[in-house]
Amino acid sequence: MPVEPTPRRRRLGAELRRIREALGWTQEEAAGHLGYQSLSTVSKIENGLQGLRIQQLPHFFEVFGITDIGLREELRDLVRRAGEVDWWQRYEGVVDDPLGDYLSQVESASGLFVFNPLAVHGLLQTPEYARAVTEGSRVWKTPEDIDHFVALRLEHQRTMLERRPPLKIWTVLPEGLLRQEVGGRACMRAQIEHLMHLARTNPAVTIQVLPFSAGAHAGMDGPFMIMTFPAGRDLVCVESLRASLHLNEPETVGLYRTTSDLLKSDALSPKASLPLLTTIAKDLS
Repeated sequence: MPVEPTPRRRRLGAELRRIREALGWTQEEAAGHLGYQSLSTVSKIENGLQGLRIQQLPHFFEVFGITDIGLREELRDLVRRAGEVDWWQRYEGVVDDPLGDYLSQVESASGLFVFNPLAVHGLLQTPEYARAVTEGSRVWKTPEDIDHFVALRLEHQRTMLERRPPLKIWTVLPEGLLRQEVGGRACMRAQIEHLMHLARTNPAVTIQVLPFSAGAHAGMDGPFMIMTFPAGRDLVCVESLRASLHLNEPETVGLYRTTSDLLKSDALSPKASLPLLTTIAKDLS
């Protein structure tokens, strides 16, 4: 039966496609092994257009040879919650499919590495900084749209920072980003003080500063984020104003993982970053 291709159904389909491809099977071969008469059934499942019942999963586990306990439970959870209305669906007109996919992926992730030389990541922003970034982007035209998007961002932040088990966030912040007076000097100083507070009080948040003195560095190609999940492949997210690219091929993810390691090495340690954050905050007084 056709269903709405929700983010969880799409993620379930992507995981099953990954496993099928690892087995070297075509969709037609998988359909035969699963007992389906047509490869179109497998195609619909992999694209989130056909749902699965929890009772069907043991058959998929057996046919696909899925023995990993963590992966089995992740797939069960995706099936159980496939049709749930996500909290961000209350923000109609603000959340499109790519953003909904992103929110769903972050909610199912166990860890994030974030490098963005343009803005502090949304999960680490103050309300005032979030509004200044949203207004500055010129994407949202009316005050009502801006209010809705800022509310969405702050609710997402609260949900993630209060989550148990906690989402582990590791970010490398260029010094130039921290000296950019987004929202004015007072707003930027409050943002830096917020980062310092998180670094000191939240063990799930790791913050490193990439100083001017680092010169050319591994992140010169631009912003990216690596999502780690309890089971299955890591995912790289590369975003721009009008597009969002998600990459999960092992070779590509490995390249970005190496880049993240080099950025961590180029940046000040988390402990050594705090004095520089303090200095920048004072400079903004």
